[in-house]
Amino acid sequence: MRITEAMNLNSVLESESRVSERMAQLTQMASSGLRVSQPSDDPAAYASIVQRDAGIATMQARKSAATAAAGDLDLAGSVLNQATSLIQKARALAVEEANGTQDAASRANAATEVDSLRQQLLALANTKGSTAYLFGGTKTGAPPFDSSGNFIGNSGVTHVEIADGVLAVSNANGAQAFGASGGRDVLADLQTLSSALTSNDPTAIQASIGNMDASHAQIVAAQVDTGERADRLHSASDAMGAALTQMQVARAPVADADAATTLSNLEAAQTAYQAALQVNKQILSLSLAQAGG
Repeated sequence: MRITEAMNLNSVLESESRVSERMAQLTQMASSGLRVSQPSDDPAAYASIVQRDAGIATMQARKSAATAAAGDLDLAGSVLNQATSLIQKARALAVEEANGTQDAASRANAATEVDSLRQQLLALANTKGSTAYLFGGTKTGAPPFDSSGNFIGNSGVTHVEIADGVLAVSNANGAQAFGASGGRDVLADLQTLSSALTSNDPTAIQASIGNMDASHAQIVAAQVDTGERADRLHSASDAMGAALTQMQVARAPVADADAATTLSNLEAAQTAYQAALQVNKQILSLSLAQAGG
């Protein structure tokens, strides 16, 4: 086959274009730090990166959810701890005022203190976490206790996924902590104590001491349960953090460009490009001269 001048020119231009494209690709790699940023760079590697990124995104979302839930459970545990302190104070007042030497005025003052403790406990029971109320079960958009101390939430359980098909409980059980379903209606027990103090009834005050003990034990049990749930989520979050690091480390060799190698290749490509320009210039000059002759 006869090689025409047009074929020579096309060959020259294609050669220069290939070298130019390679240099542009290496320049992009050096700038972005990525070896593969689009399917055409390396189809198999790009597909692997997409799959890895999906796994990383899922892990990050799970870790974020577990961390947030663990934080709310930590807060719930702190709230329950404060609640136990309030009950202990109420019990101490009951013990003191059950003494036959106390008078109606002293007990009336104690009733006022108990009412204050009850209001504080009600506020604690209606604590809001990072996004929702802590003790309302699955009814998290409104305070779980009304102004009278009635529980209007539910005992529903919420979860976060910490692994494929593995769910961890992500909320505290307010019904068990403060409500009658846990054994005692804690807010009602405080109201009963206040009424006994107001009525100056030593027998009823004495009976309230046992109620305070039962309420205290109930909240402590809920606190322990909440702490265990928080610990599980903290552990899961830590494990997912470690897994994320491993996933990102494994992704790097597939997607990231080696800086030293890329710069070396870029320098070589630039040298090749300059050489190609010189060669192509000579070929074009010769072709033009022959055409003119």
